[in-house]
Amino acid sequence: MFLKYFFTTVLSAFLVLSINSGLVYSNDNLNEEIAEDYFLKKPLITQSGISYLSLRKMTQGGHLLPNWVETNNFSIEWGNNISNFDGGTDSYRIVSCSKGPPCSGIPDMVDKWVDYFEEVWEKEIGDLGYIRPSGTDTYLYDIYIANTQDEIPLNNDDKTPTLSNSVLGSTITYCDSGSIYLSNCANKLSDLFSYIVVNGRITHTETMMVTAAHEFFHAIQFSYPNTDDWWTQENRWWVEATATWVEEVVYDEGNIYYPKVSNWLKEPELSLKNSGSHEYGDAIFIIFLTDFYLSDKNFVRYVLEREDSGINAIDGVLKDKYGTDFESAFKRFVALNAVADIGYTKGGYEEGPYYGSAAVTKYHSEYPFMLSEISGDKAPQQLGSNYILFIPPDNNDNNLVIEFNGADSINWASMVVMVRRDETGFDIEEINLDSSYGNGCHSIEGFGNLYKEVFLVPAVLADTDLTEPSSYNYNASLNSLCDNNRAYLITDTQSGSSNSLENSRCFIATAAFRSSKSPYVKILRKFRDKFLLPNRIGKGFVKFYYSSSPSIANFIDRHPSTQIPVRVILMPAIFIAFIFIKTTVIEKLLLLLLLVLLKIMLYRRFPRKAHQLTIPKN
Repeated sequence: MFLKYFFTTVLSAFLVLSINSGLVYSNDNLNEEIAEDYFLKKPLITQSGISYLSLRKMTQGGHLLPNWVETNNFSIEWGNNISNFDGGTDSYRIVSCSKGPPCSGIPDMVDKWVDYFEEVWEKEIGDLGYIRPSGTDTYLYDIYIANTQDEIPLNNDDKTPTLSNSVLGSTITYCDSGSIYLSNCANKLSDLFSYIVVNGRITHTETMMVTAAHEFFHAIQFSYPNTDDWWTQENRWWVEATATWVEEVVYDEGNIYYPKVSNWLKEPELSLKNSGSHEYGDAIFIIFLTDFYLSDKNFVRYVLEREDSGINAIDGVLKDKYGTDFESAFKRFVALNAVADIGYTKGGYEEGPYYGSAAVTKYHSEYPFMLSEISGDKAPQQLGSNYILFIPPDNNDNNLVIEFNGADSINWASMVVMVRRDETGFDIEEINLDSSYGNGCHSIEGFGNLYKEVFLVPAVLADTDLTEPSSYNYNASLNSLCDNNRAYLITDTQSGSSNSLENSRCFIATAAFRSSKSPYVKILRKFRDKFLLPNRIGKGFVKFYYSSSPSIANFIDRHPSTQIPVRVILMPAIFIAFIFIKTTVIEKLLLLLLLVLLKIMLYRRFPRKAHQLTIPKN
């Protein structure tokens, strides 16, 4: 089993403090000077129903650092260089310490870490019902305060860990080579044992709180049997997103996650699975599920308790316990983000006004407009979305018609979010798309008098084979109708019958090549979308073709022997379409010039003989 020895690379989740913009996160391994081949063993001893720790281990070298306190659940250690300010009130949660009874005069910083980690334990394990970190049924959980080493070399605090000034904390397993390492951890339960390092330079109260909540949740995550499957490039977004989510659950007043969500909404086209700081902003998806869509914070625990992982695990819980599925939830999620800042009273996120709303990809206020295309980096990745904003030209009762045309063979969703003019909230509808072509048309009444804004929200649903952004185009007009014969709406709504061509209209090329996914059919469709649909003449030709070709295509479908001849006839058109798609304007001009020169050369080499009319002589 991959990673059987539990994370041969450092399994760490760092919280990073940005000087200018608030809290951000990093995944760099910045731990230094951490001793190897060391493992703390702190057996709990019970007397009269009270759990405490035997002080005998002090003489046995049981602690790594010279200064320490112990609580019912944690051992917290630090070096000789720490702010020793003591306000006179020590944490009542301390049961023993390196100074010996009565454990007074403990630095306030240590008292705070004691209180916050014990509060986190009570909330995440006691209230939310997660399992205890591995090993804590026998040993205390170890916390090290980094950057507290003095400048005296070769003394008793040389093993104090260090963290970069920008790193708030890290959670690591003891079996990580290069850190505090347990040499005999292979194939043992102790593979799962972990410890936390926190930055001793942190002084901001809320930052200390959420650091404790975030890092301890990683310790919990490490302890579930299928953690290996979650900590992969495909699934690690969920690990960081839920650890960020739990910050808000444990310390609602902390709100250190606000900048992460705000930055996430500035790049909605990025995938949920995108790495870096984006995966911390994914907490907005977890908040959507637990607070808005399901109203159940147990959802995250249900997912961790499953044997599978990733989207499959999330989808399984949604189906088994809530009667919905991942795609339905994701569609609603991306739609809500169009108005993420609208507020709880109007149907949005409770703390949405602090998030902001999703960045607008493009906006329109004049209608109709020519075909507009979104491609490249601005187009949505898998599990990403775009936001096209339509502003009404007046306050009249207009009918807005939106036509959407997504790239072929992509698992598209296209939502419409309509913001009410009377400030009472918003409405959400979904555009019905042809499953093969990704095309659809939607009509919105009251564009102006009822709705002051309308968002088109294209999104790409889960597709493990998709690695690049998916392009699409669209247009919009006023006071027209969706025409089922238009190029954008290919589904035949006049008949519910199914045929051999996947219940889509049977056009000539599709009939000849037997599949709408044929590469030759795709070439023709791309030529249609790029060169015909953007202009009036081309669109007229497409409409004529779609109105006249079904009868021919049905004939081909009923007479398979005609398929090969039709393919041969179509090849010149496919070749020309391919050239147009794959060449630039300059290349097209050069090709045209080459054809003209070739024509001239052929004319000179094989000149036409003049036909002479002879009149017979009498």
